[in-house]
Amino acid sequence: MELTLIKQTPDFDIAETVALNLDFTGRTPLKVAVYTALRTTILNGEIPAGTRINESVLSDKVRISRTTLRFALQKLHKERLLEHSPGKGMIVRGITRKDAYEIFAIRKSLDCLAAVTAMYKMTDEEFDELEQILIRMSRQPDRLAELFTEFNEFIYEKSQIIRLKDTMINIQNYLSYFRDLSAHSQQRRKDAIEDHRKIFCCMKQRSENQLKLQIEQHLDAALLCIVKEMDELNSVAL
Repeated sequence: MELTLIKQTPDFDIAETVALNLDFTGRTPLKVAVYTALRTTILNGEIPAGTRINESVLSDKVRISRTTLRFALQKLHKERLLEHSPGKGMIVRGITRKDAYEIFAIRKSLDCLAAVTAMYKMTDEEFDELEQILIRMSRQPDRLAELFTEFNEFIYEKSQIIRLKDTMINIQNYLSYFRDLSAHSQQRRKDAIEDHRKIFCCMKQRSENQLKLQIEQHLDAALLCIVKEMDELNSVAL
């Protein structure tokens, strides 16, 4: 994919943007903290696709070594969030429509497996707990993104498939980005609450085929909304 290099303006300071997400207070190794900050900044869309990462300037401003920064850049390159451009260095690739379709295809398989497995293991008390999350969705619209995540994580936990949860962690930042995009649409937020209610009902009735169908329809609708938002953001950027 050929990226158009964005000419940076004095108003846009990559180092300042990354520094806001950089946490030196924990016990995390510095190189990991820098990687995490850069990754979060890119996934949040705070650095536009096509932006060149100037190693020298960034390392000086954030006060980290070039070696530490290169560790982060190489990891992000492997994750395809950065691309190497001959003569220009590392360029922010960001998240594309292709990424969205790929992530949602993966998520369909994972969500279906988690929900189907969980519904046969959950007790009546656990279904009551899951229903309480649904109730909070209607009562606390300002916490919807958080509650959607809580709903999904509850199901993954009750599936008791440890490696399934680990797999989800690898794409969690992408999902957070997509969830924030879909939250821009008020109608989509309402539809998503109803989708989660239907998923809950299918699980409680242990209707496996209906459950899989409902999950797929829910994710297809979310994907359409997200792609539309991404297209609008790209058109504004152009």
